Amino acid sequence: MSYLNSDKMKLKKATVGMIMHRFKLNKSCFIYLYEKYHLTFNSLLFSIICTCLSTHAVAESELTELSIEELMSRKVITASKTEQTFSDAAAGVFVIHQNDLRRSGATSIPEALRMVPGLQVARIDTNKWAISARGFNGRFANKLLVLIDGRAVYSPAFSGVYWEINDLMLEDVDRIEVIRGPGASVWGANAVNGIINVISKKSSETQGELVSVTAGNEYQSAAVRYGNKFDEQGHYRVYTKYFRHDGFVDRNGDDAEDDWDMFRGGFKVDWTPTSSNTLMLQGDVYTGDINQNFIVPSESSLTGGKRVLEEAGAYGGSFLGRWDYTHSLASRMSTQIYYEHLRRNGTFQNEALDTVDFDFQHELAVVKNHEVSWGLEYRLHIERFKDAEIVSVSPSKRNLHLISAFLQDQIGLFDNRLTVTIGSKVEYHTLSDFEFQPNIRLMWNASSNQRLWAAFSRATRTPSRGEKDAQLNIFGIPRTPQDTPNKIVLHSNSDFKSEDVLSYELGYRTWFGDYFSFDMVTFYNDYDNLIFAELATITQPGEIPLRMTNDEKAKTWGVEISADWRPVDWMRLQLAYTYLGMDYEQKKNKIGAVSGIGFPTGDARSPENQISLRSSFDLSHNTELDIWFRYVDDIADIVVVNPSQLPPVQSYVTVDVRLGWHPHKNIELAIVGKNLNNAERVEYLNEIGSFPTQVERSFYGQLKWKF
Repeated sequence: MSYLNSDKMKLKKATVGMIMHRFKLNKSCFIYLYEKYHLTFNSLLFSIICTCLSTHAVAESELTELSIEELMSRKVITASKTEQTFSDAAAGVFVIHQNDLRRSGATSIPEALRMVPGLQVARIDTNKWAISARGFNGRFANKLLVLIDGRAVYSPAFSGVYWEINDLMLEDVDRIEVIRGPGASVWGANAVNGIINVISKKSSETQGELVSVTAGNEYQSAAVRYGNKFDEQGHYRVYTKYFRHDGFVDRNGDDAEDDWDMFRGGFKVDWTPTSSNTLMLQGDVYTGDINQNFIVPSESSLTGGKRVLEEAGAYGGSFLGRWDYTHSLASRMSTQIYYEHLRRNGTFQNEALDTVDFDFQHELAVVKNHEVSWGLEYRLHIERFKDAEIVSVSPSKRNLHLISAFLQDQIGLFDNRLTVTIGSKVEYHTLSDFEFQPNIRLMWNASSNQRLWAAFSRATRTPSRGEKDAQLNIFGIPRTPQDTPNKIVLHSNSDFKSEDVLSYELGYRTWFGDYFSFDMVTFYNDYDNLIFAELATITQPGEIPLRMTNDEKAKTWGVEISADWRPVDWMRLQLAYTYLGMDYEQKKNKIGAVSGIGFPTGDARSPENQISLRSSFDLSHNTELDIWFRYVDDIADIVVVNPSQLPPVQSYVTVDVRLGWHPHKNIELAIVGKNLNNAERVEYLNEIGSFPTQVERSFYGQLKWKF
């Protein structure tokens, strides 16, 4: 068939590229060898396979820097849920590769995400993060879908992610794919403003032993990993990791006592019993103690609330299995199932969640330049709550069902110069009924090194248990006189609907050889049915009730730019710039805007401008220097009703520096300084019940030893 012949040609070109890269051959040198010795394609293929096996090229050192051409030709899967090259992805894609992660000096995934244009990453306290794409940030940013190896870690309780418990051994991360913009047509509800997919390395790439030790004034950790093979086609690894983070300081500079620690361990198995079948199993368990501050209602406090420090516990685990079956070059199927258990114990939050998910996907090449993918998914959440001082949920136990199907059609036109992708996902959820989320994307291959794309999408955000079934005690007001209401309470709404957005995107991508690449995305989003709070009828003495509604609309627009410049072999500069504009409008003339009392509607929680500039220098063959400069705009003032809230976030500049040394090919030493130009800073405004603290300057040293 013609499309099979086309795939064979692509395979030949890819193999030739591997040979040229492996032996550092340029195009003219390769042609000379090919013609002089009359090598056939099959002999070349055999030679490269033998060479790779003999030199372990499959597990190349993670210290190797990928060239611009290699980055552009690398595969990404998150944009369309199918493999495609980075250069041909019709979406706002940014990929953090292992080498970027290593040289950033980050000790956690949220820290690494600061380099991504379009993302706002802010630390609330030492163990809580607010991370969102294109606005609407919050402790539970409800319009961002987060995946770990394709497993969704989005919580249905409050529509967000517990970043503090979603951790990995960073040395095992292959890449982090970040999509800005809707991806609901294949990933489903809640992939509204973006998707983050953390993808771990294959176990065949992590063979042998690795010990990593980090020690500093704020952060200490130790991790051990062991990898081996159990069959010619089977590999595995096991790991364990422990870390402890000291507490930050409050607005007076005193110890906030919000220190925390976490212990986790896990495994991954990859087995290819036949050329058509691949099996992957992985799992992990974790447990930790988290000290956290809350502001709770108090009629005696002059600030309307009192600070309470509690020691909460978090533990859980997950297991994921995936079977990939390749019937032919034209047909590939994937079946995935995972189970996750989450438990959080605390005075102010007591939650247990069990999740079971089954996912099936089929990719089919119909004819030349015409591919269809479709899939089915079923997910069950079993959620249980116990009443707490801030939050109470009724009913306390509830089973949530999600059933979905998607279909996506990709067609190449005009000799594949124009690619059209049309698709949609239909989804049923217990809390939102049926949702229809279509998508159309156009990719124009303007030249060998230029891409222009456009997209239109509709996406929805499913209501959470908090919006349907919960009551939140926000803060208290001193009684003056004694018979006046003294407590503000936010009530859920059983009629709360899904939030939705119509998104328009336009992007341009270009690159020049191995020294420069440029990517720009512009967008305009029109949101409807956003969460709002209106003043409800008083039914309980001493209570000021607010009720959640869908009575707010918004429009956002912006520009996201990333550039990678390598003027010389030993120097690399990476720029990321974000501009975000936001305009909110109430559907009705309501009073009691929730943003004024610290509830994360997003009205004033995102900076307009953000800049990230990372510079990397190879000072010698075994010495590295990395300097990371970031600027974050201030966050617009809001009406501060809660006097316990910190002052609004001011704009800030921060500088991080890392010095790395490799005395031996298997040993890496590094010294890192973070926030060097600031003693303390606040990165995020207050929310319901939270007590934000100030980020401090920190230093740490790190040792990695492979053997």
